[in-house]
Amino acid sequence: MKRVFLLVGVAALALCAGRAAMAETALISFDGLCDGFDIIVNKTNQTALETGNGCDEGANFGAGTIGKIKGTGKAITFGVNLSPKGGSAYQYIFVVQYPLVTGGAWSNFYTQDGKTMSRINSGTYTVNGAAQHAAGETRRSTDRPR
Repeated sequence: MKRVFLLVGVAALALCAGRAAMAETALISFDGLCDGFDIIVNKTNQTALETGNGCDEGANFGAGTIGKIKGTGKAITFGVNLSPKGGSAYQYIFVVQYPLVTGGAWSNFYTQDGKTMSRINSGTYTVNGAAQHAAGETRRSTDRPR
């Protein structure tokens, strides 16, 4: 009987370790801005989910895929929904260099008609244990450049 419980315990431990290896979570902040993403990456199927953090916490969510982009390298491309913060007239795309490392590049684009894309911002990001943002900074990644 002890042997059965031991085998079940070892099997459960292996199953949990396998699931942990499939996904990674990272919190990134866009350098010089008040927002960023909390990202969950599924390495098995090369997809990612994100929610906003900082000044956009809870206001956006998105899903994306990981792949190579000509001239950029490996990146996660997110389609992001900003409707909860009043952005329903726009559809946003964020491109975040992957793997997620401090100093990686990001950029974002928007469309209002589904035919033309316009770049909004770009820069670098910092990987954090908890979201860190520029002190006193109120500018979001989706704000038009000044």
